[in-house]
Amino acid sequence: MAFNTLYTLQIAERVQEITRQYYEPGRQDRNYRAVWKYYVLPVHHIKYKTYLRYLKIDVEAERKKLMTEYVDN
Repeated sequence: MAFNTLYTLQIAERVQEITRQYYEPGRQDRNYRAVWKYYVLPVHHIKYKTYLRYLKIDVEAERKKLMTEYVDN
């Protein structure tokens, strides 16, 4: 997955932090959709599909890759 800016990675990192804080497996009021609806959406205004995509990102690896590409150019 290619990212053009560090800003996108920062948002993904914040989304992952919020999810780690509030998500509880097995609870219907703390599933991914509820965390997105009550905690992520009011702050970042991203769609649910984007939220799920951000959860899958390995932020540190992508940041290193982006920085090496930036330094090389």
